Amino acid sequence: MKKIIINFMALTFLSSALAMNKKDSVDVDTDAFTGETQVILKGGGSPIFSMAWWIPNEFWDAVLTQDKSLQQSDRDAMLDAMKGTSLLAVVQADISAMGAFNYYNKDEIEQKLSITFRENNEDVVNILPMQNISSDLEVVLGVFKPILTAAMGNLGNNMHFFVLKDKSNLSKRTLNPYKKGLLIIKLKDHKNSQLSGTIEMPIDALFVPRKCPNGKDAHISWSYCPWSGESL
Repeated sequence: MKKIIINFMALTFLSSALAMNKKDSVDVDTDAFTGETQVILKGGGSPIFSMAWWIPNEFWDAVLTQDKSLQQSDRDAMLDAMKGTSLLAVVQADISAMGAFNYYNKDEIEQKLSITFRENNEDVVNILPMQNISSDLEVVLGVFKPILTAAMGNLGNNMHFFVLKDKSNLSKRTLNPYKKGLLIIKLKDHKNSQLSGTIEMPIDALFVPRKCPNGKDAHISWSYCPWSGESL
């Protein structure tokens, strides 16, 4: 019993410490955030390009907070429309012998899309894209599409959004970028060969960097400094 109490106190202290080290939205590096939440899916029996980008609300909060041209009321309205959800953006294309990209449509992707989440060593949770979303969220998604097209060209134009419910019940968030876990995305190509990729949480860009003794930043998931072996 004493050991259980000590372990519980240690976990409580760790949770509190992590909470205190979260960055404010205005300080989040959105480029680093994007890099941590995008993954190239590997596999397939023929030349193919497949990328998935998980976009939790913390990303939009940072982007919208840092956009000084945006009115507070507009920012709040957009965040409110996305409340309780996160997004998975997926683009997939077969690559021809001449290097042309032949993109998959959303239905082709969704038919063979598998999304699972594993938190620590717990059982894997299957996550299904929502089929019914609010009209406000549809409007917001309609705004994102031309932004992606402008930023990424044809690649962004062929990126498809899937809305994921952010909570499995009233008390626990399913996909939490502040907590440890693995988001596993799987797809198949036209030859039915499987592609897969993994996004690891917590997302380091959301935390104030810790420092190793040599002054280098330590990733939030590290328990020890890799250069000196010292405990963090």
